[in-house]
Order: sequence, then C-alpha cells, then structure tokens
Amino acid sequence: MTTHENPPGERLSRAFQHRLNELFAKRQRAGRGATNREVATWMTEHGYAVKEAYLSALRGGHRTSPSLRIIEGLAAYFGVEPKDLLDTGEDPKKDLRLALSDHGVEAFAMRAEGLSAENVRAVTQLLDQMRRMQSLPAVEPADEP
Repeated sequence: MTTHENPPGERLSRAFQHRLNELFAKRQRAGRGATNREVATWMTEHGYAVKEAYLSALRGGHRTSPSLRIIEGLAAYFGVEPKDLLDTGEDPKKDLRLALSDHGVEAFAMRAEGLSAENVRAVTQLLDQMRRMQSLPAVEPADEP
C-alpha cells in the first residue's frame, strides 16, 4: 500500500478553506466586511441554501467537502469564478483575476481598451498621482505602455 503525505483531497480542501477565508478578509480590508450570517442569508435568498454554522465549519476546516451548489453560491456572492475557490496556487494569473473583479477594476480596464499608448500613459500617471495622494505604495509593472 502506498502512503501519501496528504490524504486524497486534502490539498484541495485546504486550498478551498484558504481561498474562502482570503475572500472574506479581502472584503474586510475593502471596508465591505461580511459575516458568515450575512453570506448565508444572501446565499439562501439567491437559491443557494446554506446555514451560517456550515459556513463557519468550512472556514475552520471542520467541513471539507462543500457541494458544487455551495461553491457556486459562494463564488456568486464574492463575484469570482467557482474555480477560484478551488485554486491550489498553480495559476499565476489567479491573483490578477481576483484583483480585476474587485473595486470596479475590471470595468476600468474595459474602458481603457482601445486607447492609444499615449492616453494609457496619461491615465497611468493620473493613477500614480492618486496613489501618492492616498499614501499607497508605488506600482512598478514590468511592461508599461
């Protein structure tokens, strides 16, 4: 019999727990915190019946096999794709997708599509100035226009 470092499914269960807690924390940092009760209420109202205690058990790692319906409901609530909740960290663009889905960044990027390189640079400079005004760290993308 072969021994495994991790039992089958454990890596995915841990990834799910981590991503779920990460999404709750991200909303908290954005000033739009959500409790297990609020999420459970929203999900139930939108056809994804779940109890607050079950969400707590998922977040704490005490329950590890949510149904696809629960995964779909959580993804709908947080505005992400269901696959993002099951990400094991092997997708380098996952964080970018999550960032784009937050704070209207995706809508902003859509508006920038088709702008000339000169206009994109001007908008980038404006964003850099706004970041400085809010004492946010500078962003140094590798491939600026």
